[in-house]
This record gives sequence, structure tokens and C-alpha cells, in this order.
Amino acid sequence: MAELLFLTPQEMTQTTIIGGNVDTDKYTMCILNTQVRIIEPLLGSELYEKIKTDLAGAGLSGLYLTLFTDYVKPITKFESCADYIAIAPYMLNNGGLFKSNPENVEVVSKVEVDALSERYSSMAQSYIVRFEKFISLNELSIPEYKISQDKVDAQSIDVNNCWYF
Repeated sequence: MAELLFLTPQEMTQTTIIGGNVDTDKYTMCILNTQVRIIEPLLGSELYEKIKTDLAGAGLSGLYLTLFTDYVKPITKFESCADYIAIAPYMLNNGGLFKSNPENVEVVSKVEVDALSERYSSMAQSYIVRFEKFISLNELSIPEYKISQDKVDAQSIDVNNCWYF
């Protein structure tokens, strides 16, 4: 069974730098990786599974819909885009690892790629900070949100890996 993705290809291409002609197979894995690497630890497994189950079924409502629409989707979108930007030029196949270099274009430097990727990660981080404020105000109304549980514990996430003093 295919994994439920929190974003559609249209949402990625209409609201990020990713062009509409990019093959969805190229960035779908980035969406799934973000869900597993960022979203599940942020929400904890119980809330993450509830959101996936409700999305696949009758849909979300109330605080769950607000949580998903205002926080989960933007975080997923921006961090997935940041991940894709970092890997977009590369292709691994039977012949080895290659870097795409189309004719009549200027290849962007690694420094520029990293800066653009970090910009999208920063956007994701701003929504993570907003999520943390939202969840602290509403955690009693969302019983599936638990700091400690049998699976992945809910935790604070910093996608920028910054030091704070």
C-alpha cells in the first residue's frame, strides 16, 4: 500500500520554487521523508497516526483540521522543498552518480543551492515555532499529543540545527 502523503504535487509546484514540469517521482520521496523525519517526531506517533487515519477516511475537523492546515502542511511543504533543492541536480542509476548539466544554462553553485535550501528550511522552522505555541495552548484538547509514548515521542524540532543562546 502506498504511503499517504500530506501534500499533492500541485501544492508543491504552485507554492514553492519547484516547477510544474518536474517529475513528481523526483520529490515525492522528500515529502515522505519529511513526514517521517520531521512531522512524526513533532507530533508523536499517536497524533501522527490519527491524522493519517482521519485523512484517509472521513477527513479532519476542528482543532485537528487547524493543526493540519496551518502547521503540518506548511512544515511538510517547506522542508520537503528544502530537501529536494539539495538533491535535485543529482541522479543515481546503474552507471553511477551524475549531476545534471543541461545546455545553455548556468549551473548554480553549491553555496547558492545550500542558501536556497536553508531559506526553505527556515520557513519550515517558523511554522514549527508557531506549531509549538499552538500545541501548548491546545494540548489538553488533543489527547493524542503526548510527550512520552510507546512509539516516537513528541519533541521539539529544529530543522536549521541552530544554536540558541
